[in-house]
Amino acid sequence: MTTTHRKRPTSADVARLAGVSRATVSFVLNDTPSQSISGTTREAVRRAAEQLGYMPSPHAAALRSGRSRVVLVLVPHWASSATIMRYLELLAAHLAEHDLLTVTHIERAAPLSDLLTAMHPAAVVSLVPLEPMESTLLARAGIVEVHGYIAEFPGKVEGLTLNQQRMGEAQARHLVSQGAHRIVHVCGPETGHPLRKAGRAEGARRVVEAAGDNTLTFEERTFSDPASLDQLVAREWSTSNRRVGICAFDDDTALAILAALHRRGVAVPLRVAVVGMDDIEAGKFSDPPLTTVKPNLDYQSREVAKATLAALGLPAMEPDADATLAGPDSVATIVRRGSA
Repeated sequence: MTTTHRKRPTSADVARLAGVSRATVSFVLNDTPSQSISGTTREAVRRAAEQLGYMPSPHAAALRSGRSRVVLVLVPHWASSATIMRYLELLAAHLAEHDLLTVTHIERAAPLSDLLTAMHPAAVVSLVPLEPMESTLLARAGIVEVHGYIAEFPGKVEGLTLNQQRMGEAQARHLVSQGAHRIVHVCGPETGHPLRKAGRAEGARRVVEAAGDNTLTFEERTFSDPASLDQLVAREWSTSNRRVGICAFDDDTALAILAALHRRGVAVPLRVAVVGMDDIEAGKFSDPPLTTVKPNLDYQSREVAKATLAALGLPAMEPDADATLAGPDSVATIVRRGSA
C-alpha cells in the first residue's frame, strides 16, 4: 500500500487560481479593513481557497494581530476520568465563546519546551503546578500562565479550581445525616493520583472532627484487588456494631465496594452506606443504585475561563443567571439514590 502526501496549499496557490495578487488574498481572507476590494474579487478568492482547502497559517495570524488565539491546557497523566474530560470540554466551550481555541496536552507525552517550538499559545492553563523552570520558560516567551489546579497542592492554594476537600465534605456530611457513625474513606488500586491521601479524605475527616460527637469516628482504608476488598468487608464492615458510612474515592471504587458487599450478603444501606464521587452513568444501574457526589463542573470551569480572560486582558465573561452557579458552595451536590 502506498501513501501519497499532498502538498499543503499556500496563499500563492490561491492567488494563482483566483487570478489576483498574494496581498489581495491576505486582505480578503483576513478581512483587512480599509481595503477597497470588489465583491466579485472577494468571492473569487474565497472560492479558490475553499477549492484548494487552503487555511491561513495561525502563526502568521498571531504575528499580524499581535495575539495568539490558542490556550494550551496541560493535563497530568493521571487525570483521565470522565469527570476531568467533561471539565476540559466545558472549559474549551467557555473559552470558545471568546474566540479562544483550546489545545489539551497530556504532560508525559512531551516536555513543555518541545511544545513551545511547535506553537506559541496566548496562555497556558496548568491543572497541576509547573516546575519553576517551566514557569520561567513561559515568562521569557511572554506567555501567560494561569493556575487552574484540580487538587490541593502544598503552598499552591491560590489557583485551586476543583476543590477536592469540599467534595469529600459533601460525602461525609450526607453519611452523617443518614445516621452513619463510622465514616471510612476508601481508595482502590494505586493510580498515581495525588488526591488519595489529601483532598477528599481530608474533607471527610474535617466533617467528623467538626461534629464534636465522640461516637463518630473516621478511618482510611485501601484495597488492591477483589480479594483484599472481600477481606475488608468480612473483617471490618460486615460485623461492625456501628453503622458504617463509606466515602469512596470515586464511583468506580464505590461500585466495586457495592459488589463486594453484595457477595457477602451485607445489607446496603441498612448496615453499610456507600457514597461515590463523579456521578458516572453506571452508578444508576448498580444494586442498589449508587448515591454519589456530582461536581459542579460548569461553575468550576467558568472560574478558570474567567481567570484566563483576565490574565489576557480580554473582556470579562457575562454573569451566569443560573442560581446553581452562585458561588463556591455549589462546587458539589449529592445525587441521592439507594446506597446511602
